[in-house]
Amino acid sequence: MSFDPVAFRHALHRIPELAYNEHQTQALLLAKIEELTSGESAFESVVFEDMTGIVLFYHGAEENQPYQLFRADMDALPIRENTSVDYTSENEGVMHACGHDIHMSVLMGLVARVADELPAKNIIFLFQPAEEGAGGAERIIAKGILQKYPISATFALHSGSGMDVSVVSSKPGIFFGIPQEFDLRFIGKSSHVAFPEHGVNALACAAEFLIRMKDESAQLAFKERLIFHVGKITGGSVRNSIADNCLLEGTHRTLSKAMKEELSGLMERVATEVAQKYGAEFELKLLGSYDPVINDIVLYERLKQSCYRLGYTFVEAETVMTGEDFGFFSGLYPSLLFWLGSGCDHPLHSEKYLPSDASIAVGINVFWDLLNS
Repeated sequence: MSFDPVAFRHALHRIPELAYNEHQTQALLLAKIEELTSGESAFESVVFEDMTGIVLFYHGAEENQPYQLFRADMDALPIRENTSVDYTSENEGVMHACGHDIHMSVLMGLVARVADELPAKNIIFLFQPAEEGAGGAERIIAKGILQKYPISATFALHSGSGMDVSVVSSKPGIFFGIPQEFDLRFIGKSSHVAFPEHGVNALACAAEFLIRMKDESAQLAFKERLIFHVGKITGGSVRNSIADNCLLEGTHRTLSKAMKEELSGLMERVATEVAQKYGAEFELKLLGSYDPVINDIVLYERLKQSCYRLGYTFVEAETVMTGEDFGFFSGLYPSLLFWLGSGCDHPLHSEKYLPSDASIAVGINVFWDLLNS
């Protein structure tokens, strides 16, 4: 069965959807899977009533033989696309700005190749929802379906900004860090600015909290690389009134779970001390968090050899503080994540991020070689 990965990518790019709402995307994926695998009894697809996503099994070897899992993420971002392509997003204000359309097209290309060649392998193809901060990997794992099979390795790729097509990059050990999103709200008391003694200034609390966290997190950074960042502050109502409310929305990034807990604990302590100083209250909510992505050294070496065989350029990567919920898989199984050169210099999550169609074939070839090496 012939498969046009570029046309498929364009179709996916037109219908970007946010986490757990990838209904059009799931329908398109299922239709293509049915087309590619029809009549082949070795394929078995599973969908869930309460969650988008698809698990496609290929039982090409004895059931006690190990399975290799290949994963692609499905969701898009709440970004208004600003490219000039004729396959631009048709869903207003939503865009595949992180290359997930490329990821899905690569994985479907692998499905097509397996359907054509029917290798004596056991394979799991996972089209996973909700990677962008909503923890789709964790929910898929919680379903328990994967644990029924002996999985020897899991693989994923990520479109890489600023990298030429045919360049592949990765590293052994910790590759992506641990993101921890948070909301911190200081609750004060409003009063007229002429009578500040009658109010409790939530904005002042926020300002002192930021100054102290900058200094104290810098001390922690001597022990281990980390990032503490507040990206949005909302507070106050009018210029001549003491603000009774201030919300800080931010994230911190670490490389170990121990440092993640220490940094979260530092936030709690500093917020407590600042609130007590001003007579305010606070609410700290720790939101989504992922495990670190840790690459298996053996799989990493397999990737390097695959690139050499295929004639692609392999570049040693650096550890990045990006978050990726593939870390939930790397905490359970030998795993490998790698950058796939996009041929696009605009940054990830940009309204102009548009990986080259040519990167799809590179991803398919690397996945196929990894499967068979």
